[in-house]
Amino acid sequence: MKESWLYGCLSLMMMGLAMLHLKHLTPWVDEVMFLDTPMHYVKGMGWTTFAWYSAARQEPFLLYPPLYSMLMALWMKVFGTTLMTCRSLNLVITLSIGWGLLRICRQLGTRPSLPLTVVLVMLLWGTDDMVYMYSNGRPDLLGAAILTFLMSEAIRYAKNGRLGWTLMLISALLLAAAIQAVVCLLLMLLLAYLLLKDHRDTLRRIALLSVSGTLLGLSLVCLFMASHGHLTSFLANAVSYSNTLMTLSMVVLPVLGDFTGTDTTLYLEKIAHCTTEVPLYTRILTVYTHPAYVALLATALFIFLSERNSLKTNPLYGTTRCLFAFVCSMPVLMNVAGRFPSYYYWMVYLPAILLILLLLGLSTSRRPLCLTAPVSLLLAVQGFARPPQQSDYPAIEAFMGRCSMLKGKNVVAPFSVFYELEQLNSHAYYIGVYPPRYLPDAIDYVILPQKDSEYGAIRLHDYYDSLNAADSLQAVMVAESEAAGLKVFKVVRIPGS
Repeated sequence: MKESWLYGCLSLMMMGLAMLHLKHLTPWVDEVMFLDTPMHYVKGMGWTTFAWYSAARQEPFLLYPPLYSMLMALWMKVFGTTLMTCRSLNLVITLSIGWGLLRICRQLGTRPSLPLTVVLVMLLWGTDDMVYMYSNGRPDLLGAAILTFLMSEAIRYAKNGRLGWTLMLISALLLAAAIQAVVCLLLMLLLAYLLLKDHRDTLRRIALLSVSGTLLGLSLVCLFMASHGHLTSFLANAVSYSNTLMTLSMVVLPVLGDFTGTDTTLYLEKIAHCTTEVPLYTRILTVYTHPAYVALLATALFIFLSERNSLKTNPLYGTTRCLFAFVCSMPVLMNVAGRFPSYYYWMVYLPAILLILLLLGLSTSRRPLCLTAPVSLLLAVQGFARPPQQSDYPAIEAFMGRCSMLKGKNVVAPFSVFYELEQLNSHAYYIGVYPPRYLPDAIDYVILPQKDSEYGAIRLHDYYDSLNAADSLQAVMVAESEAAGLKVFKVVRIPGS
């Protein structure tokens, strides 16, 4: 088990490096939207949100996926609500993914050597989009972890034919964690059935258990949402993750609303807002030309071709072909099924990393490892060295520390101040996505970003302009920081108005 100890030690070092990176990355829209509800719950405000698209009456059950919100609420309850503690959950999830990949390798009979373990650590923790995914508060890696352990459990079931209920249980969790991961599961099952002809009977049983578990998970989630009166809103937000489903839902949702007596106007507005006009071929080409994807795919292809003759006599030859087909076809399937933004790239990166580990473990020469090691190192250096997209958070943190006047007040704010502002009060509204019509009548302060590039900046400035245009109100600047790119305005009533 030396490789397990090595993986753990190296991963802890990588987590330390990541922690240095986390505190410089400014919060962004998706992070705030996913963390606002568990943040409110920990504060005793229930499952409410002031930071979600068209969240009428602050209904938290618009949120998807629910499993991440519940897990994050527990994490915040135990470890606190600061930027570092909240983001560190994804570091722990990434650590578990690596353990899962090592377990799969051992289950398939290719126990990773120490050099292969180093390759795993560099690719898992250093590939640029992986760094991006575990550095923020989005829920994507939770689905990746569950799918990794689902694959491991499927291999165990294929070997001994027992404990099918655990396979079903993990499948049930999958949909509550990430609806996109279900697409991964279906493609895996399809390719395995087509390419692993000698195992089709076992694969049929695995597919039956996995699909049954997924449907069970869907039923439980829908039952939970329906019992709180939010089934329609939940389904509307779940389908908004897919352009194809969004197009279909524009037709189906009004009919469902009439049948259930629910006003679906808000949900249709959000779906229309999220729909992209980018052509399908452009979205697919974006993935296939991404440097990290090209590097991983080219490395796997080189090893596969150079060791093809010896691999053909190995029982895992079909498994490696299946993984290679998956890595190549997933970008097309995801874009056809919906969309494939960079925070979903784990769907190809993790299978590609597993494929490289398996191929290196089956290789009879050292030449593939001699190629893979520098490629892995280059990807890791590039991933850690690349400056974050928003890196001015220390200045924001310092500025917000001086804004004690905001404590306990109603504040309209940009996403960048989320963590620090939440330490001051429980009534911060992020109208970059939150509808202004649901704001309370009395707003005490408005924080404006000086950079137009910040998401929602236009809506914040429009709201500020509407305050100054009112006959009875005036916004007076009380604090400013050029380094943080923020201005704080106090909303005051004009005497005698």
